[in-house]
Parts: sequence; structure tokens; C-alpha cells
Amino acid sequence: MLKHWRLVLVILGWALNVRALPVTTAEQEMASVLAESQRYSKLIREVTPDCEKLVVAGDMAAANAKLMAVFPASDRTPVQSFLLGNTLFNLDRSNSYALHRRAALSAPANGLIQYEWAIEQHRAGEYAAALSAYKIYSAARPDEAVPYALMADCYLHLDQLKAAAEAWHRSETATDGTVEQMENMICEVKREAIPYARREALLAGLKQKPSIDAACELIALDCQFPRDWWNRVPAKKQLANDWPVVQAALKLSADDLSYRELAAAIDCATLEEPEAGTVRPLLGKYQFFTDNRRTLPADGRLLTIILQAALDSEVIDDHFLHQELGPLLLVQARRGRDADMWKAALLAAPTNNPAGLMALEREAWRITENPSFAHAVLVLDLQAGELTARHPDMVTALKQFPMDGPILRMAVLLAEKDKSVTTDLLARAAKAEFSHFSSSMAPATAVNRPRSDYLRQYFAELGQRLLSAPENGR
Repeated sequence: MLKHWRLVLVILGWALNVRALPVTTAEQEMASVLAESQRYSKLIREVTPDCEKLVVAGDMAAANAKLMAVFPASDRTPVQSFLLGNTLFNLDRSNSYALHRRAALSAPANGLIQYEWAIEQHRAGEYAAALSAYKIYSAARPDEAVPYALMADCYLHLDQLKAAAEAWHRSETATDGTVEQMENMICEVKREAIPYARREALLAGLKQKPSIDAACELIALDCQFPRDWWNRVPAKKQLANDWPVVQAALKLSADDLSYRELAAAIDCATLEEPEAGTVRPLLGKYQFFTDNRRTLPADGRLLTIILQAALDSEVIDDHFLHQELGPLLLVQARRGRDADMWKAALLAAPTNNPAGLMALEREAWRITENPSFAHAVLVLDLQAGELTARHPDMVTALKQFPMDGPILRMAVLLAEKDKSVTTDLLARAAKAEFSHFSSSMAPATAVNRPRSDYLRQYFAELGQRLLSAPENGR
């Protein structure tokens, strides 16, 4: 389950996880790193099952200590530090950074070790230092595309826009690498930390001071545990560990609303396929949505999981959603600032009343301060033919969410229409896309995942402005 423990195997060509590191045997130094890593990897694999059990139990410190003990610090080689750093990359950012730093200081000319060190520094926001390390790798592998794309992001953050455009152009024209490899690596560098530490804190807190809200956050996290930018999956081993902890801490009866919503979310999230024959009995068992009182889960995170299963299985149809649940969800959403509850309420709102829908989206935006509702308001403005670059909604959204990709996308489109696109706007939009791609489907594909389409468009325009003519003012 915890595939991130096996990250190191990607480097050795035994890919079991998401990140494919560029490797080469052309230079002897990098080849020696690979050969030595291969010799040592068996020791990592031997402790991986025990480490995974400790992570599932919520003891990250013990898991990491066990892993680090494979190569004691007193006589740890640069390659062993490199190997440990890669293994911990998505599990323990602090130790991963320290290990890669130690390896890089001991092997300042080794391209492969410097590439990993560049990624660590990039992730930590040390952009100038990251560039220096990226350049060492690219000097050895000048035809490889991905490092140039990562360099472009660093240059953007240093406000070196022409250099950013040049680096991006090299990534587009390099002969080795694919767009998808570039997208995956940007995700690895720019993604938020996988919330193992948050889960561990919630578990420890429940044991010391039971809390309904902490229990709901923990179970919702386990039910939709983030794997990357775009995939959330039920962490079944974590649920098997955490649900008994929650039950022991809260001591709720089986008919308590909180117990029912927690249990229902687990059962719905772990279904292999949400079908009417399995979801309908679950809703009946836990008395949600379809009971006579149309009972709603109280926590927005858990409600989202249960409602999605009901919709996917078609136990709840559009008429029932809008007519029966919609008014109840709105009443519940208005009791607080829960963005998930508001999203459910908007999903169930009447679709035949644009003015009413706009009012609700504005209300949700004001109450939750969540950018998704600002996106919706801007789209409705656009559909009504009212949205301009100077529209109050556009001005407010950009001020409140200055680095939000979808909002900046709208700003760029409006500026293109008005022929008022600036270099600064394009650079800002590109920087936002590096933080999280807004486009979700590549041309001629049916795979719904974040894509770099908008990022590539922004850099194409930046290239035209900055590389094909004398340097412009902003």
C-alpha cells in the first residue's frame, strides 16, 4: 500500500511507483552510483515490510529510524545517503533533504546525485541553488527535456523571465523525454506533502483527547488518501488500524449520528464498485438520504464520500438530488463555513434558475473564501456575457486568489480578447500552473488527469515575446 517506501526502486529500473528518474550509463560516475545503489537496494527491501507496518500504525519516527539504521550515519557512503534520501522523498521531507545534501556535498560533480539535490532544493524554494545543481546534470545529459522544464520554474521564481522562456524552449526541443514524464516530475516537486504526519497527529490526539471533528478528519483522510495531484484512494490498511482507534476513543453507540456517518463513509469508500445493490442497503443500514427524514451526515467531508457513492450507483437520481436533498443541504451548509458542505449544496441546487444559482455561488464564496466558488461565479458571469477584465468579480477574485491557476486562466483569456496581455500576466499564470495544472485533459486523449496544456501555451507566448525579438519592457 505505502508505495512511497519503494521509490528507490524506480531509479534501478524496477518501477513500482510514480517517479521515473532520468538515468544514464554514459558517464562512469553516474554508472557507478547506479551499480552501488543496486547492490544496496536489497537491504532497503528487507526492512520495507516492517517500516510499512509502523507507518500504518502511525509511528513514522520509528519507521524512519528503522530505515535509517540500515546504513548507520557513522560510516554512511554518499550513495547510501542518496539511496535513503530517495526512499524517504515522499515520507520524510526533512531527512530526505539532509540525506541528499550530504550526498551532494560528497559528490559535487556526479550528475545523478546533483539532480536529486536540485529537486530537493527546488521543492524547498531554494531556486538559485537548485538551478546550479540542475545545470550539472544537464551538462552531462543535454538532450534530456525534463530538467529544463524544472529550471524554467526556478527562473520564474527568480523573476528571470527570458531565462525561464529559454529553459522552457530547450525542454520543448530536447530529444529525450515526454510531456507526461515532465508533468509527473513537476507533480513530484510541487505537490503538497503526503499527509502521513497529519494522520499520525490525529491518531495521537484521539488517544489523548477524543474529538468528533478529529475523528471525521482522520477517517475522511483515510477514505480519500492522496496519492498524487489528482488521485485519492482509500487507504484500507490505515482504515483497518484507525477505525478501531476512533471507536475506542469516542465510545459511540451504533445509532449515534457521528458513528453512522463515520462507518458509512468507510463502507462506501472501500466498495470495489458502487452499485445500487450494495449502496442502497448501506444507506438503509445507516439511515442517510433515503430514510423518511432524509437524514444528512453532519460532516461535509464524510457527506461527500457517501453522497458520491449514492450518485455513482444511481441510488439517488437528479430529481431526488435537486428536489428532496437540495433544500436540506442548503440549510445545513448555511449553518457553517464547511466548503465541502457548500459544494454538495451547490451540486444539489436547482439548475433552471441562473440568477438563483449565481446568488448561492456568491454566498458560498463569501462565507467559505474557497476559490472553487469564485471560479463558478466567473463562469456564470462569462455565460451571461458580462465578464470583462475589469468586472468587479474578476478584480476581487484576482486580489483574493492571486496565484490560482483557473482564475488566472480566465484573466489571460479576457486579456487576449482585449489585446491587453502582458508579459507579467503570462509569467504569473505560468507560475500558478507549475503549482497545480488547471487543464485536465490532453488533446486526443480520454485520460482525465492534470495536464500542462495551459503551461505550454503560456510559455509559447512568452517565447514569442522574449526570444524572437529584442527584450521587451513589461
